[in-house]
Amino acid sequence: MINSELKERLVDAIGLLRIPGIGRTRYGKLVDAFGSPSAVLSAPVSQLVAVKGISRTQASNVKERSDGSQARVLASRIIQLGWAVLFAGDSEYPRSLEAIADAPPLLFRLGDAMPSDERMIGVVGTRHPTENGRLFARQLGMMLAQAGITVVSGMAEGIDSAAHLGALEGNGKTVAVWGCSLDIVYPSSNRSLAERIKAHGAVYSEYLPGTHPDRAFFPERNRIISGLSEGVVVIEAGRKSGALITASHALEQGRELFAVPGPPGARMSEGTNELIRKGARLTTSTDDIFAELPTLKGEILARKFSRLPDMTEGETKITNLFASGPMQLDQLSRATSLPVTELMGLLLALELKGVVRELSGKRFALSDDYQ
Repeated sequence: MINSELKERLVDAIGLLRIPGIGRTRYGKLVDAFGSPSAVLSAPVSQLVAVKGISRTQASNVKERSDGSQARVLASRIIQLGWAVLFAGDSEYPRSLEAIADAPPLLFRLGDAMPSDERMIGVVGTRHPTENGRLFARQLGMMLAQAGITVVSGMAEGIDSAAHLGALEGNGKTVAVWGCSLDIVYPSSNRSLAERIKAHGAVYSEYLPGTHPDRAFFPERNRIISGLSEGVVVIEAGRKSGALITASHALEQGRELFAVPGPPGARMSEGTNELIRKGARLTTSTDDIFAELPTLKGEILARKFSRLPDMTEGETKITNLFASGPMQLDQLSRATSLPVTELMGLLLALELKGVVRELSGKRFALSDDYQ
């Protein structure tokens, strides 16, 4: 896409997103209904209010409060800064992230594009870790990187930074998701780390240029960390730690949740120990992660079934992926390189044939007859 085309598309998207009362959710509903931000901005109020969840006030705002001039300034700035612009639905938009309920309509990136089959694990924790916690995060990041896993975190001080550093020391890739725009490095002490991450992975943000970090942005940022990842590891977190918000997002999104145990009574272990008590996988090494998510290690072998019904080539390929246990929808999408809509059709066919059953959290497994 040439810059002039990108700029016009950006102007419309930014203009719509910045209209009072619209936001991400209503933006998505309107674009789904009309096909593009441009079409939304051109639609009459009578058609806008026909979209479920759009009030007359919001529809009127679309017509009366769209600031095209400011949107054009911001679009020009984004192009000048050289950010990669990812619109939901584009080929470079991370497929796993697109599948979550509150995916960002616009995502900005510095660094390399992530392949659709990239294997990612989120690693998060307190900004004020113990030395043991920091060391474990660094070692885990290194071991994941050496196994070919991309480490995702938020580049905050403490556990996040240690996990990124470990991945870089393991000569692997790492991804940082920021709670501010890409033209503002936060914390500023991580400027050197940010440059290394861009050179060996990517930095993502959903925020427009000039957006400084704010307490409200970090919980929003956390849903992207978990949305990119197949699972999330929490290392040291107090009872009110922001890492627990990431854990909550992970569960809502059907991701696997891992937690590193700590000494009873230790303040920085209260949150992680509580996660384990509630069902998070107790984690002391990468082996615990691979045991729960065997496809991460790339060791799934085709299983020979003797009593399967007639199936298409695509159905057989999907069935073989269940050889080591249940899989989440986004894992299947990555493993097969199929869009979620097409994959759901194949899974439905397998359910009707009695081969596959759906579990909670958008997970699927072989039915009992074919275990």
